[in-house]
Amino acid sequence: MNVSHLMASLSPCNTTCMENSSSNETEPEYEDSFLPSPLIVLLSTICLLIIAVNGLVIFLIYKKKTLRTLTNMFLTSLALSDLMSGLVGIPLLLICFTREIINVCVSSVIFIRFTAISSVCHVLLIACDRYIFIVHYMNYHVVVTKRRAIITTVTIWLFSFVASVIQLSWHRLEEEALTEFEDKAEEIDIKYSLACIVLFFAVPLLLMCYIYGHVFYISYKRKKRDRQLKKNLQQPSRSLLHAWRGRSVLLITMVIFAGCWLPFFVMMLDDHRETKQLPEMPVWVHRLLVFVSFIPPMLNPILCTLAKKDFRQALKEVVFRRSPPHQYADGNVHFQVRKRLATCEL
Repeated sequence: MNVSHLMASLSPCNTTCMENSSSNETEPEYEDSFLPSPLIVLLSTICLLIIAVNGLVIFLIYKKKTLRTLTNMFLTSLALSDLMSGLVGIPLLLICFTREIINVCVSSVIFIRFTAISSVCHVLLIACDRYIFIVHYMNYHVVVTKRRAIITTVTIWLFSFVASVIQLSWHRLEEEALTEFEDKAEEIDIKYSLACIVLFFAVPLLLMCYIYGHVFYISYKRKKRDRQLKKNLQQPSRSLLHAWRGRSVLLITMVIFAGCWLPFFVMMLDDHRETKQLPEMPVWVHRLLVFVSFIPPMLNPILCTLAKKDFRQALKEVVFRRSPPHQYADGNVHFQVRKRLATCEL
């Protein structure tokens, strides 16, 4: 979904509608066939869930000073990006589908793309942070400083904004301008869509496969060494279920990344099907892709944040009012440090 797609299919001010302005009966029919009331309710429910889970993450970090680490700063920025998709992106999209106002539709596409690119970049940043912590943990605080973390986060926001609004530089939204430079805009749109697929899906996916593959390997070697050490010292080792929990979270994150963001960016090429003489995409596929694109903002805070032990403990203390455990009652500080290091691998 992109600007030209909305101009071609949603807006009453596009060329198709100008040619068929007398057939007003088709507008309600298309509107009902694309997003009926049950789907509007479902999308509204997803919107509320996105706001709830991401708002909870930000609220926990606000309430607990112990959560205000550099790693959690990246997670907070990701939660804020996903929260904006629920607070602004989905409401704009619902107004677009129900009212078909071109300025609202273009704003919804630009904003949703902005939060999508921001979310992808944040997930990649978090993967890099985990990689540095696990593979180069002795130099982690030398490499990842507060100043560098702030600069990187601000850069991601600015880069995401520029990458999402740059399409407006070769599109004009006035009615008389929509039919001008059509071929040139079409060619630029195709290049822009392909660039988005490469830069914001293919490259991040390959990097994350390498990062998490290396993390799995390093984690496996360390756990194997620790089990052998604890066996020699006759100490109980961590259960196999607990060891695989962190790996399962990472695998689910990768599956969601590949399964949700690929359709989102490929959908940007959908409006060029006529020029490529490809069959038109069915309405149900359009519906599915719209909902699939909002799965990551809903699950990111669960997989990337609430799956971490420090956030789960904060959730128990703040929401469920449970007192924190006395971690150092036995005086075994070294064991607790090792335990925290293993927890951060999640």
